[in-house]
Amino acid sequence: MGRQLLRGQFMGTLNRSVSAGGFEVDLRVATLPPEAVEEHSHDVAHFILPLADGYRSLARDPLTGRTVFAAGSVIYNPPGVVHRDCFDVAGGLFLSVSVPADMPGGLDHPTLLRGAAETAMRQLVGLSLNAQEGDRLLVEDLSLTLTGAVADGHDSSRHAPDWLATAVEMVADLSTIQGLEIRQIAAEVAVHPVYLARAWRRHFGQSPGTAIRHRRADQAAVQLTRGLSLADVAATAGYADQSHMTREYVHIFGLTPGSFRASVT
Repeated sequence: MGRQLLRGQFMGTLNRSVSAGGFEVDLRVATLPPEAVEEHSHDVAHFILPLADGYRSLARDPLTGRTVFAAGSVIYNPPGVVHRDCFDVAGGLFLSVSVPADMPGGLDHPTLLRGAAETAMRQLVGLSLNAQEGDRLLVEDLSLTLTGAVADGHDSSRHAPDWLATAVEMVADLSTIQGLEIRQIAAEVAVHPVYLARAWRRHFGQSPGTAIRHRRADQAAVQLTRGLSLADVAATAGYADQSHMTREYVHIFGLTPGSFRASVT
């Protein structure tokens, strides 16, 4: 059966790490040569993004049949699958994302993922290196994109479930609470965060994390016309600090809060 690794344990040296919403995102170096990597399994599901070529996995590319992957491939491993994934040469960098223990069931075999999962994993690389306190919502949001790609379907009806309307109202009311997590909204409407994120994307074309971030920016725009200091606006709108507000504001509106205020007052 091989050695079982606990959540967050991998055969590699930890470089950087960030956690949010029950997810653990680690940037690691695979220090062992391939011949030294023993068969093992993990007690929770996880995603891997190799940042070096020659990554061997039980996953198979459905287009080419390959099982050796280049840098930038996204691989999902379900819990309990015995494998000995490794690089052809020691020293390869890789990103791992370990999911919460309560993740819904999904794919039961190692899988190569494309599309939104690739984008999310690349963004998580940067966040593993540079995430600040205010970035934890984005870490959770991106991680839910990954889990949504492999989790079992839930409420696939074209009609929005009743609980989604409640979640929308909660986002509108609670977005200015500092440190708000998607997991908290999901708990209040009694669904798993994966299902909340999936329904939000299906019915609104965006993620719940994006909705929270947009709501905060909108509230900051309102406060910026009322003469408050930038630090007070950041605190009122739910940002971790002024620099967090500035980063978000530039990303959403394309200019700094100070430039916005100077232009409209």
